[in-house]
Amino acid sequence: MTTHAGGTPIMTRSVFSVAVAALLASVAALGGCRSGVSAEAVPGPPAEPASAPARDYAMIFIKTGPLRTPSRAQQSEAMQGHMANMRRLAQEGTLLIAGPLAEPKSDPDHRGIFVFDADTIEKGAALAATDPGAQMGVFAMEPYLLTTAAPLTELTRLEEEFEQRRLADPEVPDEWFGRMYVMASAPYDEDLAQTLPGAEGVLIAGTLTNPRGQQRVFAWLDAPNAPLAAGLLPEADWTFHGWYGSPTLELLPGLEPGS
Repeated sequence: MTTHAGGTPIMTRSVFSVAVAALLASVAALGGCRSGVSAEAVPGPPAEPASAPARDYAMIFIKTGPLRTPSRAQQSEAMQGHMANMRRLAQEGTLLIAGPLAEPKSDPDHRGIFVFDADTIEKGAALAATDPGAQMGVFAMEPYLLTTAAPLTELTRLEEEFEQRRLADPEVPDEWFGRMYVMASAPYDEDLAQTLPGAEGVLIAGTLTNPRGQQRVFAWLDAPNAPLAAGLLPEADWTFHGWYGSPTLELLPGLEPGS
């Protein structure tokens, strides 16, 4: 197994301020920069629940743009517009996940990710293009299609409930907190793609497709670093991406949409 050298808050309406802080940290270098069987039925093994059908989301890798050394004024303008645009998209329910990538980074220009409730690369790219930072050249947007059965649209509800519990608990500091995860991808292999869903430590399994139609197997892992993530995965040529995000991501496995 090979690893490549190389963590972001879930971005929902209730935790926008957290994503602001995390994304500001991620771009600091630029400025100098989470059926039952009835009693009458013939006895037999219980039926396995039907798995949810996979669907498509747009996943955007946010990278350093062509304006690699913005002035202080340009950086401030780009970030203010970037945050305001994320707030708008999150309030609309379009932006499901956002935030910075961390070590290990497969690309030194990686800054963060967006996951949009959009079912084509083109729709995701159009949403990402509304980012003022991208329009200024501070960011460049690299779009993919993420196909997964994980109910990512439930993250908004889970995060809002998490935030309500946190604020209601006097023992918990009045600050959002998250944790490290690892994302991993490997050249597409059908057996590998079928093995990952439901595997220990795999929170989200699916495929990533680039604009040229090339696919990679994709996994979001319940692991704080690449070595631990590698221990959860079958043998393959994995590329790892560190990611900091919400603890609510841990609730996705086994969760049915609308539950």
